[in-house]
Amino acid sequence: MKGIGVDIIDLERLDIHNLNFVKHILSPKEYQIFTKMNSPKRQLEFLGGRFAGKEAYMKACHVGIGAMAFHDIEILNDESGAPYLHDSHAHISISHENKYAIAFVLLEK
Repeated sequence: MKGIGVDIIDLERLDIHNLNFVKHILSPKEYQIFTKMNSPKRQLEFLGGRFAGKEAYMKACHVGIGAMAFHDIEILNDESGAPYLHDSHAHISISHENKYAIAFVLLEK
C-alpha cells in the first residue's frame, strides 16, 4: 500500500488540561515527553502536532478514524529533533504556526 495524508488542526480546539483526552491521543512514551515540557504553549504545540500527525498517518493508510487508536500510533523525535513514526515505510513532517499545527505523511509500501 502507498499513500499520502495531511491534516491541520486549530490548537485552540485542544484541551491540554483534560488528561483523559491527552492520554487518548498520546502513546505512553509521548505522554512522558508531554509532561516534562516547561510551558503550556509547548505542550499545546506538541499535542497538536501529534494529533495532526496521527490523523495524517491514518489517511495515508487509507483507514478512517477509529480503525486505529491514536495512542497506538507513536511519533517520536530523532537526535536532530526530526519527528518519525514507528513505521519504517512512513515519513512525516510536522509544522506549527501561531494557533495551527499541520502534518504531512508519505507512506511507501
